[in-house]
Amino acid sequence: MKNIPHQFNNLDKYFEALQTVLQLIEEETPLRDENLGEQLLRNGVINPGREGLTIEEYLLEQSAKTPSNRGYHTAARETIKFFKLIGFLIVYDNKSGELTPSAIQILSIPDENIRKELWRNAFIQLGVEGTDGEISHPYRILLKLVQDKSGIETKKLMLALEAENDSIEEYERIIELSELSLEEILESTGTSVSMARNAVKILPGIAEQLGDIVRRGNNAFPIGRIVITEDEISTEIPPDATNAEGVLYSQFRPVTSGTIAVDPIFNTISTVSIDYTESIRIRQQRLAEHQEIVRQLGLFCEERAFELYEGKFDCLSTMEETALVFEIKTILSSMSDQEKQTIKGVGQLKYYKFSIVNRQMEYEDIKEFLVYSQKPQVSLIEFCTSENIKVVWLEEGTFKIYDSVSNQDIDFEPLDFV
Repeated sequence: MKNIPHQFNNLDKYFEALQTVLQLIEEETPLRDENLGEQLLRNGVINPGREGLTIEEYLLEQSAKTPSNRGYHTAARETIKFFKLIGFLIVYDNKSGELTPSAIQILSIPDENIRKELWRNAFIQLGVEGTDGEISHPYRILLKLVQDKSGIETKKLMLALEAENDSIEEYERIIELSELSLEEILESTGTSVSMARNAVKILPGIAEQLGDIVRRGNNAFPIGRIVITEDEISTEIPPDATNAEGVLYSQFRPVTSGTIAVDPIFNTISTVSIDYTESIRIRQQRLAEHQEIVRQLGLFCEERAFELYEGKFDCLSTMEETALVFEIKTILSSMSDQEKQTIKGVGQLKYYKFSIVNRQMEYEDIKEFLVYSQKPQVSLIEFCTSENIKVVWLEEGTFKIYDSVSNQDIDFEPLDFV
């Protein structure tokens, strides 16, 4: 059975621990066990364990133990492992660290509901490697298991960490195991009682806090459904591939309106092992719409003599010393979907502008545009405008833009921004 760090099972604690990691990074303090462990203590993220024991008394008591047996060192190790596993933290050989854009985004969002969406996305993407090198996504498996076996005993959700991979065959094995008693599961999988307890310490509690499941007594039931959008799909490009200028191919590359946003090849969906079949269909529809908008936008700019690039960003149009960077979002009519897509889009624009368009391509005059499949809510337009991001959307085949000066919707003309 696979294992994930189980120091915390509370999102607030994870948030406080992430703040503590950022504190040490900003202070340029190495992320060693003793440094992070002590700071977690002083920030109240972990406690000395015995009531009435001061931090200084606890540290003195712990100093008599070997480093590997010191409780606050263990807490620090588990915290680092978790944040690395979930893709929030990079730790270098000299123990300096760097938070990823996903972690920075979570720390910078004050709204708790929006932050929950970001946590959910992080846990959905969490992949765990087994001893044989195969990777599974336990949170997805847990949600699928609760969906297919509504009312399953919470203890049996340990099986989310038993899966070797995300294949149909492996999920069918997990379903068969779930029909057994807990004792039979432990015997069949060679799992100890302590391993089983650790396996259900984290994910069921997180799923309940995120509103994905509800626990009644000793049983778990599904709530709602998960919709996955085009942002969770990435094109796999060999890491060593470069363009003619020697720049990593995955960063940016010259294209034309005929070669930008090539459609992916979809397999016919019959059965699905982890994700919901309908969610995959929705994802494919939204991705197809996303790619069509990118192509229209590319042609629209190319007709005005812009040079085009695509890469991690959806589209970049350049003319002389000016670069227009576009991120495209397909949205539904619901505010929750529009809000989620806007948050992702703003973060992507800011990061790609800084890390690629400015640092790698060396443009200084950079304009940012968030392009929607339909007109978004006014509050989201106001938010983007406050962040110096122009809002564009497609309306009956025409690109529109909100003019903050006249407070009117007008036809979008990219040449106006050169």
